[in-house]
Order: sequence, then C-alpha cells, then structure tokens
Amino acid sequence: MAQLELRRPTIKDLDNIVQLDQVCLGGFWSHQSYARELENSQHTLLVVATLGGICGCGVSWGIAEELHLVLLMVHPQYRRQGLAGLLLCRLLQLAHQRGDRQWATLEVRASNEAAQQLYQRFGFELVGRRPHYYENPEEDALIFWRNHLNTPQTGQELQQHWQHWRSRVEAQGWLLIDRT
Repeated sequence: MAQLELRRPTIKDLDNIVQLDQVCLGGFWSHQSYARELENSQHTLLVVATLGGICGCGVSWGIAEELHLVLLMVHPQYRRQGLAGLLLCRLLQLAHQRGDRQWATLEVRASNEAAQQLYQRFGFELVGRRPHYYENPEEDALIFWRNHLNTPQTGQELQQHWQHWRSRVEAQGWLLIDRT
C-alpha cells in the first residue's frame, strides 16, 4: 500500500511545487512567488500531497475574516481519485480550526466544470464573474463564496467531508498520513 502524505511543504519542496505548477497551471507562479508564500506563514497556508513526490498542492490566504483559496492543483496522473477533495477539505478544516475565518472565497476558470462541482459539494455558491481574468488562454473567472466557515455546523460538515475523501483516496490503495 502506497503512502499518501498530507503535509506543509518546506523550502526543499519548492522546485517540485514549481514543476507541478508548470504541469497543472502553465506557470501560474514562479519559484520566487512560492518561496515568498512559504515564508509568509502568518497569512499563507500551503499543503502538499505526496506519493513518492508531490502530486498535489493547495494554497490559501487568510485576510481578516476571509479565507481566500488561491490555488488547488493535482497532477493530471492523479486527477479524479479524490486528492483535490482531500486537499480542499484540509485547507477548509485548518481555517475552521483557527476560528477567525468567517467565509471563504475563490476564483475558478469558467471552463473548469470539475472544479466548480467540487467547490459546490463543499457549499460554495457562484456569486460573480471576472471577465478576462485568466491568460493563456484568456478566460473569465467565476467567483465562488462560502459563508459560516467558523460555525460548529461547518466543523461537522467538514468532518463528514474528510471521512468521505479519506475513504475515496484509501480506495485507491493509498494509506493516508496527515501531518498538517
């Protein structure tokens, strides 16, 4: 059984995260950008999934009462196996545990229907559109929002999501180790 580890990355992981970014997002951020985010641990949370190497990554920012999900990426080889749901759930759980994040928001490409469905499963609702937000190719961003992130009910919902996504990745034959 392969070990799937969720953890916070270190400086040693930056090259692999940048490579994953190139594969998944076409170079959304540079090495320097990820290094800056890693150093800014007071406001930024990075979580990676590893299966012998980094296969997924999520980044969120804490801005006052808001959790902004900046990016969520999974290597194409590992998509549709539960990793994105697991990473998203963990980012939301960690924000919920802080207790000071009241809502969460994110942007997603209008064409990325799989991601939109995932966010909606977690209670995000479509609230707007940013025309021509993305480049290469140019595309609109859809804005999603989720309220009540810091309530006990949300904590219970996130625990249920965690059990679901954990079961999903373990069904792939992966033993989940959570070090976040």
